[in-house]
Amino acid sequence: MPSTELASPRPHHAGQRFLAVWARVAITALALAAQIFVFAFVLLTGAESAPWVGTVSLLISLGVLVFILNSRMQIEYKLAWAIPIMLVPLVGGVFYLLFGSRTGTRRQLARYRALQDLAQIDQVSAPGRLLVLPGREGQEPREMPGGDELAPVVSVEPDAARQIAFLSNVGPFVPYEGTRTTYYPVGEEAFEAILEALERAERWIVCEYFIVSEGVMWRRTLDVLRRKAAEGVDVRFMYDDLGSIWNLPSGFVRDLTRAGIRVQPVNKFGPGLTLRYNNRDHRKILVVDGLVGFTGGINIADEYINQRERFGHWKDTTIRLAGPGAWGLAALFFTVWDLVTGEHTDLAALSPPEDEVAALASGSGIVVSYDDTPFDDVSLGWAAYRNLLGRADQRVDLMTPYLVPTNEMINVLASLASSGVRVRIITPGIPDKKYVYAVTRSNYRPLVEAGVEVYEYTPGFLHAKQMVVDGELAIIGTINFDFRSFYLHQENAVWMYRTEAIAAMSADFDATIAVSRRVTLAEVRAAPWWRRAIWLALRTFSPLM
Repeated sequence: MPSTELASPRPHHAGQRFLAVWARVAITALALAAQIFVFAFVLLTGAESAPWVGTVSLLISLGVLVFILNSRMQIEYKLAWAIPIMLVPLVGGVFYLLFGSRTGTRRQLARYRALQDLAQIDQVSAPGRLLVLPGREGQEPREMPGGDELAPVVSVEPDAARQIAFLSNVGPFVPYEGTRTTYYPVGEEAFEAILEALERAERWIVCEYFIVSEGVMWRRTLDVLRRKAAEGVDVRFMYDDLGSIWNLPSGFVRDLTRAGIRVQPVNKFGPGLTLRYNNRDHRKILVVDGLVGFTGGINIADEYINQRERFGHWKDTTIRLAGPGAWGLAALFFTVWDLVTGEHTDLAALSPPEDEVAALASGSGIVVSYDDTPFDDVSLGWAAYRNLLGRADQRVDLMTPYLVPTNEMINVLASLASSGVRVRIITPGIPDKKYVYAVTRSNYRPLVEAGVEVYEYTPGFLHAKQMVVDGELAIIGTINFDFRSFYLHQENAVWMYRTEAIAAMSADFDATIAVSRRVTLAEVRAAPWWRRAIWLALRTFSPLM
């Protein structure tokens, strides 16, 4: 059992952290408010004293509106911004330029693509890396891209092969066979496996989390990371500064730095007007020695392992990759690490020995680790889900904490159910964000009317993000079924084909349904008009939430 000291921060440390966080937030909020006030004041008063100021502002808004309407953005995002720009044209266009952009700079995008290319080249000769082709077994090996070595050829069903080809062509997302996949249906089970993996680290550890919070989970993790760093293990920790702003442990950066751990914030929270607040690093990745990796919904906070009760029982899920596929997760981490630090990591020097990889290569099926970036106008997260849905023949099982789909997504799910595919969706029974919960419930009616089975997890909050199709294909990771995850955040997930973990995911889905409440057609049709009106307004502006 953890000691009392590990279970909670000392009172004066908690007070210091509280004051430090509120001071930082207050100063930043005042600075931002002052900048926005000055900006609006100059525009409004300038328009009165110098008519050309108002004319320029209106032209900017018109130009922005034309750009939005002709862009590749989802129609929901266009509408959410077009309405305020038309209502307040004097300032709406400039506010979009400041806060509405969903992409990074061209320089960021170019560097990110270059880093992805390097990561892909590094994986070309990685143990377990496959050349996946549709067709019969026993085909001859093909020459690997960029070299003379030969890749093993694995034959899969054509639909699955096309999905793998898609992921391989859009990023450094390499298919691996022989990876042991272990599924954890709750955070507390996953956490014990994570601690065990950390204890076995011999060369390096990398961690990346959206939220890091004081408590049992962080203190136990920090204890292991400190000891490993003292043993000479290279430990790197990356976190989203804005995502952790309210909960970051007191002295977090200081404690890690003193322990010899390299720590790097992403999206650092500060007083300047910036686009980066709209694009958060929502990924959760932990890799040890390139041999074992974890991802899923859990952050480092006590509610994720039910050491602290928030919104009832907290259900979250995790996947463990042991063997070749773990290196795919490592490549994702180092791509973003190099992007935010400006470094160039020598991935070849960090690659695990082939004999150690081979010793773990006893799993079934194929895994592909991939991520989704806000630096472009394409949602790889939604594309991967959509590809799985397009392959569905019998059953689709989806868990998501937030069900905020676009009209396209609703139509895809509804048409599947109408065609005879059994589509089941589980959402939380107790919400963590009431306004998002309201939007989630507002989307039930068209789905339920089409025959989609919608359930709410009655014991509490469900934070899992995963889909299983026909018991053969699955995705699990950090990607919520909402606009923010699909288009605004840096996310990651694992695509799987016929792995041992898929059966465990399907069994857990059935077990979760057993303690969930089904949403009925009578219930969704009985919502009063005023509630439907609120839902309509929330859905309209949900891409901005």
